Amino acid sequence: MKKIKIRYIMLLVFLLILIFNEGNRTFIRRCFEINKLNRNIRYAQYQNELLKKRIYYLEKEPSYLERMVRCELNVAVPDEIEYRFSVND
Repeated sequence: MKKIKIRYIMLLVFLLILIFNEGNRTFIRRCFEINKLNRNIRYAQYQNELLKKRIYYLEKEPSYLERMVRCELNVAVPDEIEYRFSVND
């Protein structure tokens, strides 16, 4: 029984040292910051790849440019019938 109490006390002291040590808290905070920055880097790389594909298609495919203009600017060709559907909930 006494060994168990000593182990709990030693564990508690060890945890308190870890918690109240400013260096450990700073280290853990920095690890979270690094993970966040790595996620931001991966997202930026993903966006970069999408934009590279978009530039490639804009340069090589005239139909892609036409589709982009139609979708983003809502442009219609003369004498074209445009259908719009409203969704009623």
